[in-house]
Amino acid sequence: MNNINKDKLENHLIINQNRKIILQFLRNNDIKKLQNFIINNNIKLKSFNVKNKFDFLIYAISKNVSPSMLSFLFKKCHYKTINYKFVLNEKNILTPLLLALIKSNYVLAKEIIKNGGDINYKMVNCNILYCLFKYKSLNSKNVKFVLNHGFNINSINDYNLISYLTTDTLQLILKNYIFDNAFVLNMLFIYVNKLKLSEKELNDLISSETNKIEVTDEWHQNALLDSKYNDIEEIYYYKDINYNRYELKQLLSCLEMEYAFLRIPEQYRLLKQVETQQIKIPMTRKYLNKQFNKLYRLLFRFLNYFIDYKKLHGLREFFRENESVFRDIPFTKYDMITYAIKRDISNHCINRILTYFPVSEIKDQWREIAIEKKNRSVIKIIQKTLR
Repeated sequence: MNNINKDKLENHLIINQNRKIILQFLRNNDIKKLQNFIINNNIKLKSFNVKNKFDFLIYAISKNVSPSMLSFLFKKCHYKTINYKFVLNEKNILTPLLLALIKSNYVLAKEIIKNGGDINYKMVNCNILYCLFKYKSLNSKNVKFVLNHGFNINSINDYNLISYLTTDTLQLILKNYIFDNAFVLNMLFIYVNKLKLSEKELNDLISSETNKIEVTDEWHQNALLDSKYNDIEEIYYYKDINYNRYELKQLLSCLEMEYAFLRIPEQYRLLKQVETQQIKIPMTRKYLNKQFNKLYRLLFRFLNYFIDYKKLHGLREFFRENESVFRDIPFTKYDMITYAIKRDISNHCINRILTYFPVSEIKDQWREIAIEKKNRSVIKIIQKTLR
């Protein structure tokens, strides 16, 4: 081995040995010994940091060091900012603040903010709440911390974040963070200085504050598609504060099949829960009936489709999947029997139709159509089901 290689090896061994000693002091939170060691050995801590491979702050936070140790490392490593990304791999990116919250170490998180940590610093355009979700750490405590430390509430709509929140977290955001500290201080200033506000000025002040969080169509769609009915109630608790008891036009527009791609039973269940006040959101009886009727018309359109194209298997499945809706459907003038006989639907399917659309008499037109279609047996089937 030549002298150059020998020197390199010795130098490498010394660096590794120094690293082990430094990390031991770090884990023990022994700032004094760490300070003396780097001074006596003329060590620059920054030299140990290797981009996206090793980082003192990331390592320290992962070991839950003391706040004073964290600040010591931040200063001695001469970081330009504490807001930076550490890339573990393509899908996993950390910042010191994000890691502290993932570890639920709020003492360190506060220390990071004290050293310039920005709660609104974005990693690849993702806000910190979305990143916490990706790391399965989007819990109420973390959300509360983020909101209490200057999070830009307008970012709540980024990346459909609302669809990832639990009901408790959604409730926390909507009910407790409508009025921020600036608003409260402003109101105190008005009170202390005995400033007079007209009713309109006061309402405008409150309205501008409560409309900070924009409830978008996507909130409703995501909640409906995931059958998160409690979330719908929470959203409308907030909207009730902000929009003076708007009717549920925005929500119910999501119930259209072509709009939200919901199955009829799910739409029906939502309406029934609103009707019985299991979901307490404002809706007049008249408007509720209008939505039920819209749903029934949608139901009949599907029935027509299956009958028109003689998709008997689809018709049977449709009856099975929507049984609860058919059993509750009120009296209708819609003549399913005429429609079915005209289109040569099997007697078995007609019998099934009669289960949900019972008749009390046989109409002359049914006899005429049955004779024309050479299907007299259908009349006997109808007779057996007469009420």
